[in-house]
Amino acid sequence: MSGADDYNICVAPGTDAGNLAPGAGLLAANRAHLDWLDGVLDRHPGLVIENCSSGGMRTDYALLARLQLQSTSDQQDFLRYPPIAAAAPAAMTPEQAAVWAYPQPDFTDDEIAFTLCGALLGRVHLSGHLDQMSRQQRDLVAEAVRVYKSIRAELPETVPFWPLGLPRWDDSWIALGLRAPGTSYLTVWHRGPLGVASGRSSGHAPDSGPVENAEALLTIPHLRGQAVTARILYPPAAGAGLTWDAGAGALLVSLPRTPSACTLSLRPNAATR
Repeated sequence: MSGADDYNICVAPGTDAGNLAPGAGLLAANRAHLDWLDGVLDRHPGLVIENCSSGGMRTDYALLARLQLQSTSDQQDFLRYPPIAAAAPAAMTPEQAAVWAYPQPDFTDDEIAFTLCGALLGRVHLSGHLDQMSRQQRDLVAEAVRVYKSIRAELPETVPFWPLGLPRWDDSWIALGLRAPGTSYLTVWHRGPLGVASGRSSGHAPDSGPVENAEALLTIPHLRGQAVTARILYPPAAGAGLTWDAGAGALLVSLPRTPSACTLSLRPNAATR
């Protein structure tokens, strides 16, 4: 049995009852909240509690040391979510970073894969009008879930890295990497240039279609000097090109359409490990 609910409150500066300073009152309220959570989890060890990010104000390890996952954002523009999803492991463990994936029946296949890729290296929060999708669209969603289930056991052992640096809000190319024992995983998004009003008001991303800047070079120093097999995990028809340069420790990724994304694996060949 599972359920979800939001209980968002603002505790303000804190009580000054009993001649306490407001800061002391706020600290006492925070400690009481943590004590309450400890008691709930002691009584119900199988309970899973999600921590709402609340604009990042609750992204702290007093809470995350107790709660199993955190919703990273309520962002509803699928083009605006990638920098949030990619930066999340800088503030929380990947397996705690719950990313909303909300494919819609009016999305193209590229757009469905784009929003699903964002969650594959974190904790999948699957939403969207799945019941209104075609069989082909549902199969594309199901394949993402299958890929996620095949790698999720490794996520708690991974260390994040950012082959293009930490993402900026308007970056055209964004990449998040997770280094697991023996394998590195990458999600790469190609959004294209974003206008002021991105999203689906016109039914498509503002620059949907082929673009000139179709390649990005991802620097991966921990694999430099090694022969590596690069493989697309999702989507099955990504239209992506991958070229590994062992000497430079760099992966050239081609995603000629925007918006598009892919999740891939990099595995050193046995003879070079």
